[in-house]
Amino acid sequence: MAVAQSHGGAESRSARAFTLVELIAVIVITGILASVAIPSMGRVSEARSAGAARALAQQMAFARERALNLGNRTWVTFDVGLDSVALLSEPDGGTGFVDAVSLSDPLTDRPLGLSFNTGEFAGVGIASASFDGGTTVGFDWLGSPITESGGALSADGIVTFDGGQAIRVRAMTGDIRMVIP
Repeated sequence: MAVAQSHGGAESRSARAFTLVELIAVIVITGILASVAIPSMGRVSEARSAGAARALAQQMAFARERALNLGNRTWVTFDVGLDSVALLSEPDGGTGFVDAVSLSDPLTDRPLGLSFNTGEFAGVGIASASFDGGTTVGFDWLGSPITESGGALSADGIVTFDGGQAIRVRAMTGDIRMVIP
């Protein structure tokens, strides 16, 4: 039986090195992958912004439906500086927003609300929230939007995200919609 032997020198060195053709091929493939991946990164931030808007619209719709079903005023309050949203409800016999307490998820017992610019919403913050000059919107037993003082919302309210997505609450009807940027 013959055993292959290395004769050292140039043959063993060339087996360990990359040729110029191989290096060029790797650079070309890396360039192609980068040209495909970079545009996709922009779509990721758009998708996060749209997801944040949908999540907020769902939370606001829940607050409105709760007010309609239980007859207790429910509020959605925004902290733009902390990129967070909290859901509050007036307890039975309460006198308005001043008596409102945080709503909790019945399954987890954690407060209902959302935190943006973190986790699945990283990079998406609340740019502004305006409801008749305030950052809180409530819903009465008819599902109509109200201010913290309990008065009817006089103009449409809007919440805008850093990515341009927005949620609009109609003043008269309480209709909650995503606004196409």
